[in-house]
Amino acid sequence: MEADIQTLYQSAIGTVHNFLCQCRQCKVSGKEYQETFSIAYIRKGNFRFKVFRNDLDAYSGLFLLCKPGYEHQVAHIHDIPDECTIFSFPAESAALLQEQAAGFDWFFHNPDIQSVLVKATPEMELLHQHIFHLLGKPHYPQLWVEQLMTTLFLRVLSAGNDLKWPVLSDKQKRNYLPVIETVKAFIHENHTDVITLPQLAALGHLSPFHFNRLFRQVTTTTPYHYLLQVRLQQAHLQLRHTNLPVTDIAFSSGFNSLEHFSAAYKKQFGKSPLATRC
Repeated sequence: MEADIQTLYQSAIGTVHNFLCQCRQCKVSGKEYQETFSIAYIRKGNFRFKVFRNDLDAYSGLFLLCKPGYEHQVAHIHDIPDECTIFSFPAESAALLQEQAAGFDWFFHNPDIQSVLVKATPEMELLHQHIFHLLGKPHYPQLWVEQLMTTLFLRVLSAGNDLKWPVLSDKQKRNYLPVIETVKAFIHENHTDVITLPQLAALGHLSPFHFNRLFRQVTTTTPYHYLLQVRLQQAHLQLRHTNLPVTDIAFSSGFNSLEHFSAAYKKQFGKSPLATRC
């Protein structure tokens, strides 16, 4: 497979690679050997991941988990190259993750399952976005990056075996995934601002009605709920890891009133913002 692979980070916890597919005409790659346990977040595009008897339909918004010790091949459906962030773990780190992921025993302890897909939640995508953004800077706080990474991995591995995501046709993925990718990126970059449905629909040159239906079909949630989850998770990170006043956090996360923020936060996390800090 032709690809530009950039090493963004490396430590005892693991290695982070930015994988940029360069294939334009290849259909199925040669066999490649998986040497380490890895978690790959698919940022753009889609491909078929063939390992043993399994043929996984991997596309943007999903995490691909792979055990070490197996050969795999990648098949491309169309000429849109994929982009992934790949987290690879040495044996010791992989073992520690496995110990803390009891809900994933069905995967780790089943020799007939080599790879699996996990649908990303808005929280997981926000954590990935923070990590990827930080690693793109010339200088970044290493401890904070590793803490975000650890939180992300445990969230992915808490999915258990309830792995459900939309089944999309190749035509839908070719035509609609780029729109959803653009909208998600816009929300992550502008969630502190006022965002409207017509504004998001215009990014994909669609009517608000068509866009709302499309977004829900691909992500299984509405644009409003996705934006709300991103804002709540951003606020949650600040509550847990900063000393900023709750009011400042509410407004800096995109909420226009403290009352709305407090009610939405308690509904999501089961406790008030202030109780989170206790």
